[in-house]
Amino acid sequence: MNLFKIFLMIMIINNLINAFPFRVNQIPNGNKFGCANCHVSHLGGGERNDFGKLVEQKYLDQNGNVTWNSAIANEDADGDGFTNGQELQDPNGTWVQGQPNPGLSDNVFNPGDKNSKPTGTSNEKLEMFYTFRLNQNYPNPFNPNTQISYQLQEESAVTIKIYDLLGNELETLVHQIQTKGNYNFNFNANGFASGVYIYKLVAKPLKDEKRPFIEVKKMILSK
Repeated sequence: MNLFKIFLMIMIINNLINAFPFRVNQIPNGNKFGCANCHVSHLGGGERNDFGKLVEQKYLDQNGNVTWNSAIANEDADGDGFTNGQELQDPNGTWVQGQPNPGLSDNVFNPGDKNSKPTGTSNEKLEMFYTFRLNQNYPNPFNPNTQISYQLQEESAVTIKIYDLLGNELETLVHQIQTKGNYNFNFNANGFASGVYIYKLVAKPLKDEKRPFIEVKKMILSK
């Protein structure tokens, strides 16, 4: 084996050191830039960029998994004037692994590269993207915790309630005014028996006299 091949192998091995490709799926839209979300090299491993350093320093759990939440979403790792959440299409940090990627792929930018940032056009597209929507809870079936996420097109009076299959109201999870954006609620069903339940979102826009948005979905508690 000549010296060039040895050098090349060393470079490849060095580039893969500390690479954790599974983390790509632990941030919203992480698949667009892959390992380049956290590393200077798009191959992964080696030197971390500013977002990768932030994740490593503050947002890994005890098992080495990325903790994606409102805190990391609201930071601006690369200092380009846009938060990590804005660049990854989840400005409020409500996305949960396993859910569909939020926003539009064309509007996703690299949170670790200051030269990759939203333009005026992409910001307008992001604003247009918001709608009223209630997502399927995740995980489902669950025991005892599950995430209920939803999106608001505009500022609204919001309620989310839990019902049994007979229509009896069991619990109110949310009852407040919320601004436009994505939201996520952790529902703990410790006090509930196994079975099928209904959760219902009612969002009444504060502007104008629009009809409230109403959507219901089923979830399964399996103990």
